[in-house]
Amino acid sequence: MTVALIGKTELRCSVFVLLLLPAAVIFNRLDTLLIAASSLVAHESAHIIMAHRLGYAVEAMELRPFGCIARLAGSPAPGPEAAAIAAAGPLASLLLSLCSAGLAYLFGDTAGLTAPGDFAFFNLTLGLVNLLPVLPLDGGRLALSAVSRASGGKSRRRASLLFSIGGAAAGLAVAAIGVFAVIEKSSGMELVRAVSLVITGAFIAVSAAREGKARTVPDIRSRLGAPARLRRGSGMRVHFAALHKKSTVRDALMAVSGTGYAVVLVVDDDMRTLGTVDEGALMNEAVRGGGGARLGDIVDNYKRLK
Repeated sequence: MTVALIGKTELRCSVFVLLLLPAAVIFNRLDTLLIAASSLVAHESAHIIMAHRLGYAVEAMELRPFGCIARLAGSPAPGPEAAAIAAAGPLASLLLSLCSAGLAYLFGDTAGLTAPGDFAFFNLTLGLVNLLPVLPLDGGRLALSAVSRASGGKSRRRASLLFSIGGAAAGLAVAAIGVFAVIEKSSGMELVRAVSLVITGAFIAVSAAREGKARTVPDIRSRLGAPARLRRGSGMRVHFAALHKKSTVRDALMAVSGTGYAVVLVVDDDMRTLGTVDEGALMNEAVRGGGGARLGDIVDNYKRLK
């Protein structure tokens, strides 16, 4: 449900979040809900600010019962930019935790303030959990970027699959702990927390499975939506990649998967640029020939047509 529009970014709130309000009032946990919601929004806002600074448009930010998700118009491929965006959230959470802990230490005992301490603990947990090297957590994206950079992109798909499997396993473990707690606790706030663990674990596991599936192929849906975004006046960041003339269209799409608008420099054995193939041409070739065409042949055909 869209609740506001800031520039071209939609602010959305899940209906289930609104349903948590009466539950929080009933169990006298409204302060906990506010701490969790504000912490999640701050965490995700850090991602959004970094994405904007790197030139990526943010379509929406959605607050869900167990997380806050930012949707970029074009996600960066694993690399320095993706790592910077992923690191911004945990860094913000850890900084907020440090500042809140300082306030709790200085004024908590004398002023009777418990909120700074709770806020510090929640943000510390949020920051550290998100640094776990599994997808779809931020730590998984950082690890994937590191592996992709170290291997020159060759191990990206395999690493993505492994990190997604790790995320699914972690989610199932959290859900299992929640199920055990549900069996042990029969009522009260402890039961609510146990059920929350079950739902949170299931959410992480399902998200990890979707992440692994989406990462094994180029983000075609995002690319097909690019013309519509351009017509609305939203700009797109241009990314360049260099590939050998014997590389295929499929190789090129995988190399630039998830980036903005792609331009591929086609080079020969001596690293001389033979020509360029832009994203529109890559998509047309993929639709027409299935992605098996070599980039060198495409450049040669362009030269003959000229």
